[in-house]
Amino acid sequence: MTERNHILLINPPLMLEQRYGKDMKRFGAVAEPLGLAYVAAGLEAAGNSVAILDAPALGMDQAQVVEHTAGAGPDIVGITLLTPMFGITRDLCRALKTRMPEICILLGGPHISALPERTLEEIPEADVCCIGEGDQTVPHFAEVWRDGGDLSQVNGICYRHEDALRRTQPREFIKDLDSIPPPARHLLPMEAYRLTASRARKSSFCPTVIVARGCPFKCSFCSRPFGRTLRTHSVERIVSEVRLLVDTYGADQINIEADTLTANRKFLSALCRGLIDSGISERISWTCESRVNTVTRELLELMKQAGCWQISYGVESGVQRILDKLDKTIRLEQVEKAFAMTKEVGIGIRGFFMLGVDTETSAESWRTIEFAKKLDPEWAQFTVTIPYPGTPMYDELEAAGRILSYNWDNYNTWNGWRGVDEVPFVPVGRSVEELTALQKQAMRSFYLRPRVFFRALRNLRSFSDLAKYASGFFVLIKTFFEARRTSGQSASHNA
Repeated sequence: MTERNHILLINPPLMLEQRYGKDMKRFGAVAEPLGLAYVAAGLEAAGNSVAILDAPALGMDQAQVVEHTAGAGPDIVGITLLTPMFGITRDLCRALKTRMPEICILLGGPHISALPERTLEEIPEADVCCIGEGDQTVPHFAEVWRDGGDLSQVNGICYRHEDALRRTQPREFIKDLDSIPPPARHLLPMEAYRLTASRARKSSFCPTVIVARGCPFKCSFCSRPFGRTLRTHSVERIVSEVRLLVDTYGADQINIEADTLTANRKFLSALCRGLIDSGISERISWTCESRVNTVTRELLELMKQAGCWQISYGVESGVQRILDKLDKTIRLEQVEKAFAMTKEVGIGIRGFFMLGVDTETSAESWRTIEFAKKLDPEWAQFTVTIPYPGTPMYDELEAAGRILSYNWDNYNTWNGWRGVDEVPFVPVGRSVEELTALQKQAMRSFYLRPRVFFRALRNLRSFSDLAKYASGFFVLIKTFFEARRTSGQSASHNA
C-alpha cells in the first residue's frame, strides 16, 4: 500500500442527446460536477492525490473513460450519478473492474443515498456507497481503506462485507459549511461549462456557486438530499468564491445555487449587500431559483440591485388541487402576485411546470399549460412527472404497487423529447403516448405565440441570441409537422 491514495473521481459519460433527446440537446446544460469538486477538495486537504474526470464536459465515451482510468492507475475510483445515469454507470463499473479488478469503486449521489443496498445488488462491481454528504465521508473512508481499517467505523456508507451488505451509522449533516474547503475547480475543465440556453444572459459560460444546503419545505417530488435544515456559507466565503470565478476564469455571469435561495431572507439580504459593497455586483449578473411564497418586493429590489437578472420559480401546476397533492404549500394567487412583482422590479422569470402528476386529468394538464401562458414568463419548462427514489412521491407510489418500471435510465423528465416508450409511472386513466406527446404540445402552445416572438426580437442582444431563438423556433416547428404527419397516418390507418 502506498503512503497516500491515488483517487480518480468520475462524472459518467451521459451525453446531452441521451439526457434531452436529439432535438433538445443543443439547449442542454453542461454544468460543473460541484459535488465531485467538493469531495476532491476534502481529499486533497487530507493529503490524497486526486483527479476529476468529467466525461460529458470532455466528450468522452465509456471506452475512453476506461482507457484514461487504466492509464491513471488509481487506487479508488469514485463515481457520482443521478437516477437516469444508472445504466451508464453500471456498464462503466463492469468495464472498469474487468480491466482493473484490484480497484475500489465508490458510488455517490442522490440515487445512491436513496437506495444504497439495492444499488450494490444491481451493480455487483461496486464496492461501497456513500450516503448523504460526501465532503467528510469520502476522505474518512479513503483513510480507513488505505490503512486496512474497520469500515464499520466510517459513518455514512454502505459496503460489502463477506457475503453481506452493511450500512453504517448515518453521518450528521455539516453544520458549518465554511469548515469545508471550496470546491476544487482547478481539477475541472472550467471552459467547457455552460447553463441551459434560457439561463445564459451573455456568453454561454455561466459557472455555479453553491451558497446553501438544505430546504425547509416538503414538496413530494423532491428528495431533499441535504435535509430540511437550511445551512448557509458566510457572505465572506461566497463573495470570495464569486471573485475567484471572475478573476481566474473570466466569468461575467453566475448561477447562485441553493435549494431555495429566498427561504432565509435575512441571509439573502446580507449576501446581496455583500455583493454590492464588495463591488463584485458591478462585474457579474446572476440567476437563481426561488419559491413564490418567499419573496417580497423589497427583497426583489435588493436582488436586482445586487445583479440578479433572472429567477426560476417552481410553479408546478395551475390547479390548486394538484399543488396541494404535491405539498407545495402555495396558492395560485401567490404565484400570480410573485410573477407580477418580479416583472415590475425588472427581473426575468423562468417557470417550471409538471405534467402527469398522480390523479391529474388531461383537462387539468391543459389548465396548467394555460396558466403558464397567463403568467407569461420569458421561459417555461414543462416536464413529465417522474417519481424519483428518495422522494415521498416514490415511496407512496411504490407502496401502492404503482411503479411500472425500475429501468432507471427512463427516470427522465424529458422523456417526451427522448421518444421513449417506457416510463416509471402513468396516472390512472392516462397513457404513456399522451404524456410524452403532451410535453411537446405544451412547449409549442407556450412558445409559438406572437407575443413570445416579438419579445424575443426586443431582447436580442447578440448574434448568439438570434441563433438561440431561431434554433428553438425551428425545433418547435419541426415537432408540429411531425405531430400532424403522425396524426394523419393514424387517421389513414383507422379509415
